[in-house]
Order: sequence, then structure tokens, then C-alpha cells
Amino acid sequence: MNAVRLIFGSTNSQPVGATDDEIEHVYQRSYKPFLRALYNAPQIPVTLHYSGHLLQWLERHHSEYTDVLAEMVSRKQVELLGGGFYDPVLPLIPRPDRLGQIENLTTYLRKRFGRRPRGTWITEHVWEPTLPSTLRSSGMEYAFLDDYHFIAAGLGGCDLLRPCITEDQGKTLAVFPVCYDLREVARVGRPDDVLTFLEAHATTDRSEVLVLLDSGERYAEHGCDDDQGSESSTPWLERFVELLQEHHEWIDVTLPSAYLKESRPRTRGYFPSTSYEEMMCWSLSPERQEAYDALRKRFAGGRNRFIFGGYFRQSLTRYAESNLMYAKMQYTHVLVNQIRGDKYRKQAAREELWKGQCHTAYWHGQHCGIYSNRLRKQVFRSLIEAEKKTRERGIFIPSVVTVDFDMDGLDEFLYQGQDLNAYVHSEGGVLFELDYLPTSWNYLDTLARRRESYHSADVEARGYDSHMRRSFMDHFLSPDATVVEFDSARAEEQGSFIAGLYDRADGKRDAHVIMLAAAGTVSQGEFDRAASIVKQYRFKRSVVEVDYEITCGDDGSIDAVFAPELNFALLSQDADSLRLFSRQGNAQWVEIGPERQVVQAAGSVRLNDLVNDTSLTVSLSDECEVWILPIETVSLGCEGLETRYQGTSVVPRFQLALEPGAAFTVTVSIKLDRL
Repeated sequence: MNAVRLIFGSTNSQPVGATDDEIEHVYQRSYKPFLRALYNAPQIPVTLHYSGHLLQWLERHHSEYTDVLAEMVSRKQVELLGGGFYDPVLPLIPRPDRLGQIENLTTYLRKRFGRRPRGTWITEHVWEPTLPSTLRSSGMEYAFLDDYHFIAAGLGGCDLLRPCITEDQGKTLAVFPVCYDLREVARVGRPDDVLTFLEAHATTDRSEVLVLLDSGERYAEHGCDDDQGSESSTPWLERFVELLQEHHEWIDVTLPSAYLKESRPRTRGYFPSTSYEEMMCWSLSPERQEAYDALRKRFAGGRNRFIFGGYFRQSLTRYAESNLMYAKMQYTHVLVNQIRGDKYRKQAAREELWKGQCHTAYWHGQHCGIYSNRLRKQVFRSLIEAEKKTRERGIFIPSVVTVDFDMDGLDEFLYQGQDLNAYVHSEGGVLFELDYLPTSWNYLDTLARRRESYHSADVEARGYDSHMRRSFMDHFLSPDATVVEFDSARAEEQGSFIAGLYDRADGKRDAHVIMLAAAGTVSQGEFDRAASIVKQYRFKRSVVEVDYEITCGDDGSIDAVFAPELNFALLSQDADSLRLFSRQGNAQWVEIGPERQVVQAAGSVRLNDLVNDTSLTVSLSDECEVWILPIETVSLGCEGLETRYQGTSVVPRFQLALEPGAAFTVTVSIKLDRL
């Protein structure tokens, strides 16, 4: 008799930084109905993966859920999968952290559910060839990957319906293919459509197995459409479980460990650095995405080993902000592993580091990901907390460290103080990270506006940024440029300093001073006039002061507006999160709104961050016109296109009229304080 073997289950994770309300909504809509349907069908075995972070939330808020899960594990109905505790993309994090996160979840599952996992879920199916040795060293015997990995490895036919053996450094791992076609039928079809698919794959070959593992949120409680298209009252999952029970004589639902005991894989395969097909498209630039989609359509869908997109690490080059998070994580890893003699402090620091490795904020896929202000802030908060724990009280001394922080081949200058971290980049001489340590908040975790393949002409008309939105970005603008032109990126950049390289000036090195110098040009009609900038950063306990000296060359005068752009990352521009004020001289503060506007004359601007009870005061040595602009991006989220606030830009405008050899000086400072 023909039969089909099926591994069925779900993977469940929530990002670090998701609110209780957000997780509760998913719990009531997806997690709870799923477990209830399977609990009432004890003869149906199920394979489940939960991130450690989600399990901790469930223990705090719905301990009855984990009690039921423990009962199902004890009666051998559920096989739990391991993985990284905080759901990291494993190839992206250092090997010691991979081992540590996997062991952390393994220990948690063993203590809470009485059984250690033997298999693992690979986050977002992001694979690199060195993973098998790491996973086997962690006690894992098998894993799951999308069947596209098998296609990319040159496998096909029946090999897409069997696990294979892969290897690294002499350590082998069994890998099950998750059936793409079956998953798509389950997502868009009725339970009876899934049954039809299974029936078409019934065979006498007991080594073949279909794997249906999908995100738990995909099994959200909803009704089934009948033949007439109307929705019945029976939830989709309950109906599917009923069908599995009714047809148990030819549908053999099994667990991965049970399959491997009976049918040992014999095919060998080596998977390239890849992920599921959609991920490989999302990591490409919009132009390459369009070319890739056209090629796939030309060759009937593109599930072909010769049509290959990008891969996950390209997100680090596509989004420079992602690379800075990655660099911060790698740098924090080094600091944490330098702790000696205090295992409890090291353990606490490592826990925060691991939280900061949660993958969601590092890339942009079908959900908002890196576009989520909240998720990025949580990554930085965790990494800053980890760094704070590495500093021994009474021993730490403020200093400036010169290091290639973001791995771009250029030196960065990292000021590490008692209340502030302030990181300065050679390119543009910009301040690219500003951590206020009392609140563990990076006020330069902004996000530039970039073109995405799904943007409409209306979105494109809002303008895209050519550089990251950092602070002390040295613009030279025409006196006629308007705030609207600047906001939509249509104002002509007359200077060459935004992307120019600043060198550290010679002289006495001070632990609280970074002096940079750059030579460039300022466009004056048909001519480019030589100019130079000396830019001195001075750091105090909670203050960053920048002294500018702009000198005109000898080849002609300069008539332009010098506009050092400062950007600040806050959670929201709603009235309960952000309040803005400006003032002239020592006059009273005047409240101004967060919308785009021109402040005619100001000596200082204050942003009150009500979320963190912190004020940021921008002070100018010379009063001038100041532009205030919100930074907003448009991204694809769960509800379609969403406009998201990413920060607020403060742009003072200093009129320059410099004769050859003349210089202009000004000081711009940022002070952070508790409200």
C-alpha cells in the first residue's frame, strides 16, 4: 500500500524588543490554538521549535501553556528543537557565542521539559558551510533547511524528499529538507488541498519523507473555505488534524528522531552559503532584485541551482546601519570576553550580548526588520548594557581608542567616557554613535531613507538619502536652498566634505580630544574653490563640543551656507515621547512642534526625550537660522506600506562670505542630561 511519511510542526519566535501586547496577540491567535488542537489529538506527533526568549515570556505570562507543552513532551507526542537562545542568525555571530547560545537553550529545555534536543532549527535557514562542526559540537544530530538548499547543492528528484548527510571538519550532520511546495499549499489552500498533495506523493519507499514546518503565526486561527468558497466555523488547523487522524492508515506522521532510527541518510551533500529563495532576493539591491525577478520569470519560477540571488551577509552592505549594529556586536563580544576573575559579571554581560544578537533588526525581509525603530533600539540597549558590565568600578578610565570599528579599512576614533560613548568616523569626520550610558540609549541609531523595490513614485518623490543620517555632517549649500529641497534631497551639495576623508591632526594626543582636518572644495558656480576644515571634538562628562575652523583657499572667495547636520534617534515624535524647544540667548524656551519647520534665529535647540527622561540640548556659539526636520522612512510591514519615524534632524545654517585666506569659526555642542 502506498503511504506518505510526514514530519509536521511549527517554529515559534518573537524578537527581543517586541512588546507584551504584540506577543500576547500572537499567542491568542496562533500559539494557543495550535497547541490546543494537537493536545486533543495525542496520536499525532509534532515537532516544535521555540526560541528561549519566547519560552521565558510564556513562563512569565502563560505558565499553563508550558505545563501543557511539558505534558506533551513527557508522553512523547512533542519533539522540541534546539537552536540559539535569542534566535540569532548563527553564521553572523562569533563561534563562542554560537556554542553558548545553543547550549543555553539546550540546558533550558532539559531542565524545564526533562529532555534535551537532538535537532536544531536554523534561524531563517541562513546557512554557511562551517555550521555542521559547530552544531555537532553542541550535541545536535540533525537540522532542517529549505529544500532550495538541496537544489543549490546540486540535488534533485527523490533527494529532495530525503534527509542527506553534510559535513565540516569531519563532523557530520543529518539535514531534512522542508518541502517548499507543501508549505505553500498549506499557506494558501484548504486542509483538503494539503491532503491531495500528500496523496500525490504517497509511495512504497519508506525513506521518503515530507516536512511541513512553518512559522507558528502562519497557523493563525481561521476558518476553512468549503467548496462554495464560504468560510466554515472549523479552524483550519483543527480540520487538518482531523484529516490526519482520519487517514492515519496511509499518512504516517512521525518525529525526526524516529525517522532517523529507521532510515539512516545515505546521500551526501554540501550546501553553499545560502538561505531560502526569498531571503536571497531581499538581500540584493532594488535594481538587482528586479533583474533577478525577471530572470526567474523567464525560467519558470527560478527554483534552479543556476539562478542564484544574494545571501544574508549582503544585508550588511546594503544597509550601512546594519553593519554598524554588527560591528557594535562584534566589538562588544571582544569586551565581554576580556572580563577576568568575575564569572558572574561575565555571565551577566554575555547574556546582554546574546540579547543583542537577535536577528530581526539586522535585516529587512517580509516584516519591517531593520526599519523597526523599537527593535534596533533594543539591540543597542542590550549591547550597551553588556559593555557597561565590562567596566570595573573604580578602574575604568575614559579614553579614545583608534580602531577600524566598522571593518571598512579606515580608522574610527572611539571616545569611551563615564556617561558617554562617542564614536567618530574618518569619512566625513561624523559622529556616528552617541551612547548615553545612564539610559543605555544610542542617540545616533538613525536610519537613512533608501529605495526599496516596492516603493511607488509617490514614495520616491519624498527623496532618498545618499549617506547615513549621522551628526556633524558638513554640508555646504546654496544660500537659495530651501528646507523643502533639503528634506527631499534635491538641494545641491556644493562641498566635497560629506564623503571626504578627515585625518587626525598631529599634536599632543588627549584622552578627551579628537582633532580632525580635511582639505576639499566648495562649488561656486562654474568653479570649485579650495577650502579646508579643522574639526575638533572635545568630550566632557555628558557633553560633546565641536569647534569648527573653515578656511577659504587662495584661489577665490566662498559665498555659501555652512550647515552641519545633526540627527538624533528617538523612539517616536508623538507628544508623549518627544517635545522640542528653541530659544535665543538667555530668553525663555519656546516650544516648537516636531514637524518640518524653520526657526528664524536660535542659539540653542532642546529635544526632550520623555521615553528616557533625557534632554538633548544643541547649543550654537553664533545664533542662526535652524531647520528642524523629522526623518521618516517608508517600508513594507505586516499591514502593507508603513511610514515610520526614525529620528529628528537639526540643521543650523551659518552664512559664509569668505575672502581668500579668511577663516570662519563656530562651536556646536550637544549636552545630554536627565530631565
